[in-house]
Amino acid sequence: MIEFTVRVDFGQVLAVALGLLLFSIGYNAFTAWLERKGYHEGFLSLVVALGVFGTLLGVAVVSWQAALLALGGFVITGSTMILGSIWRYIQRREALKRSLMTGIDQLRRE
Repeated sequence: MIEFTVRVDFGQVLAVALGLLLFSIGYNAFTAWLERKGYHEGFLSLVVALGVFGTLLGVAVVSWQAALLALGGFVITGSTMILGSIWRYIQRREALKRSLMTGIDQLRRE
């Protein structure tokens, strides 16, 4: 059996909450920049996972055991979602390339 106790004071929780709020503001700005540049296309799941990791860092300040447990859960549930998202993006790109090549071939025949 795994057992751990978390003891925190209000000041610590408030500081972590403030830190996470500042992180979220900065990360939102970073994500908006990625969107404007088109860099996130096909990899949005990784952007989300990185944001979750940032949250887990805040949790780790309060309890590294709780953060580790949550990280394990997110890795188990999120890995297939991330891999599936990237695979679907690759398939869409391949379909688009085939479509473009078909269109080019048709233009050449005309």
